[in-house]
Amino acid sequence: MKLVLAQYTSADIVKETDFVTGFSNDLKSHFNKKEYGDSLKNIVIGIICVSSSLEAFFKPRRPKYIKDKKHVKSEGFEYDIEKYLEYDLKLDFEIVKKASDDEAKKYLAQEILKSLDVIETMKSKIKDFDLINFKRDLENYFKEKGLI
Repeated sequence: MKLVLAQYTSADIVKETDFVTGFSNDLKSHFNKKEYGDSLKNIVIGIICVSSSLEAFFKPRRPKYIKDKKHVKSEGFEYDIEKYLEYDLKLDFEIVKKASDDEAKKYLAQEILKSLDVIETMKSKIKDFDLINFKRDLENYFKEKGLI
């Protein structure tokens, strides 16, 4: 399972959201060798945290599931994706801006756990994904890190 966070943040909170890259790398490493079924191998969660002046440009997109292999060309990169789910999670700008690094990590962990309902709503497309064990493993990971 590949679990990755994509970051969309305002320039005025770059310092406050620096932790997202490391957070994503840790998640990716931890879940890299885990399997939860054959229909979902990649999850990309877009983390949106922008000031109110930019909200109109960064609206959460509808979840997108790609079952069959698809070749993608984007921003100078080319890659193949399959069994891939992408969805966005919007964080409260003011909470992140005022939070310490640890508080922001805890907030993000809680919001990621809440966002897993998206997978449940896609059950008709994502047929054999063990959401219960995935969620349990994610909760345990966050507990080990002291985030929940």
